[in-house]
Amino acid sequence: MPDDDLFLHTVEAVYASGLDSTRLPQALETTSRLLGAASATLEIIDKASQRPSEFWSVGPPALARTRYIDHFSTLNPRTPLAFRQPAGYVILSHPLDPFYTEFLSRLGLRHVVGAVLDNTPQQISLISVQRTRKQARVENREIELIGRLVPHFQRAQSVATRLKAVGDSLTLLKNSLDWLTDGAALMRADGRIVYTNDTLRVLSQRGDGFRIVGRMIDFAAPDARRRFEAALDAVVRPGNPSRGAHPADFPVIRSDGMPAYIVSVRPLVKGNELEAECTEAKVILLVRDPLLRSAASQILHDLFGLTHAEAHLAQALCAGTTTGAYASERRISLNTVYSHLKRIREKTGCKSLPELIRKFGELNVPLRPN
Repeated sequence: MPDDDLFLHTVEAVYASGLDSTRLPQALETTSRLLGAASATLEIIDKASQRPSEFWSVGPPALARTRYIDHFSTLNPRTPLAFRQPAGYVILSHPLDPFYTEFLSRLGLRHVVGAVLDNTPQQISLISVQRTRKQARVENREIELIGRLVPHFQRAQSVATRLKAVGDSLTLLKNSLDWLTDGAALMRADGRIVYTNDTLRVLSQRGDGFRIVGRMIDFAAPDARRRFEAALDAVVRPGNPSRGAHPADFPVIRSDGMPAYIVSVRPLVKGNELEAECTEAKVILLVRDPLLRSAASQILHDLFGLTHAEAHLAQALCAGTTTGAYASERRISLNTVYSHLKRIREKTGCKSLPELIRKFGELNVPLRPN
């Protein structure tokens, strides 16, 4: 394969490795061939320990990789030199130290050329290739080629880092959603589901008010479907003047007089902070079942020692019920309500009703029991 074709093939492999880390060995293998080498490595070195926090290689046996990470990485003379260099700096071999005489030499390797991909106060990223004693020394051709590859490796590494960060964030978000007693789904801008928590799957299986069909939420009532579409449009296109005002919260009626679900549609991240190329999920949908709110009472009991009656009153006040309406609904006297309210204030340290409502409102995210 001519050099130009091999260079393009190497660049393609490098960018593919940025999207899928399992393809990094292929990128290193083509890099090694392009530079006429016997092996290649890419490592991210922690500056505090001066040891690799991440390490990929092709060519050396697995045992050699282990020996390098555990011992010889700290003897590599290129490392302290690289710490002082900017990204793009090309480093050549210095074969007069234990790293070369005791490590590379026993692997049949001698000539090394590498480059700094990234250099931050915490870590440094390096790409390098190694040649055998029988292969020629590194010449200007190889120095030029590795210099040409550096920006491609840098871009691929940037993509991989961003994808990993988003993946970690979504994993954390998914784990958090699984603790909720509310049903929750992460959705694309078109309403297709990326992820659902256990509660939403259970609610969907009832087939009462809505179902999950394929990767979409299917609301039974036409009005609920219209309101969901309007809420979704309002969330993903907030600047669209033609959509009018569409609340992102709406009820979903159930059969047999059961309390309606309350559905909320919100952007996963406010503004444009979540870039389209990083993740599919743009919207979070929450389905609240009033019958599953008993967990909130348990939280209030565990945190403040409230009785069932006191916790019930606290929840009602947070929902906007007045003390008079609560007394009438529960068929108790206002004096009883005020007695409960006095004990709630004493147990929580709140001096006023607005302060009490604000505190309980902040806690009103019921979790599933372990």
